[in-house]
Amino acid sequence: MKLNPNCVRAVLLAVEEKSDYHHQMHYLRGELSNTPLDNFYHEEIIYHIRQCELSNLIYDVSYCDGGVSIYVKDLTPLGHEFLSNIKNEAVWKKLLLKCANASLPILMEIAPKIALDFYLSQ
Repeated sequence: MKLNPNCVRAVLLAVEEKSDYHHQMHYLRGELSNTPLDNFYHEEIIYHIRQCELSNLIYDVSYCDGGVSIYVKDLTPLGHEFLSNIKNEAVWKKLLLKCANASLPILMEIAPKIALDFYLSQ
């Protein structure tokens, strides 16, 4: 499957929104959860959750019933940092313009530079 940076961002936003010290983000196939994940299809979501896990952006991921139900404990410090850099919509759009077909490690490397330039120009 091709990496969809918008889905990666949606996973991080959903985990940040739904998890805290006492709660995990729970994704259940077919259930609308009022998160950014609602805009993607199931196979895309589980693939990108796995990519985020493998990239050390999220941790303590539990796949139940073959991926029908997934629990994510929280963002890692690296996940918080990356999301902080890409949360602003203008920064995100600029990053995608500059790095349209880049790998996730490249996006993670370039995001701080674009965010810094954006906030310094404000």
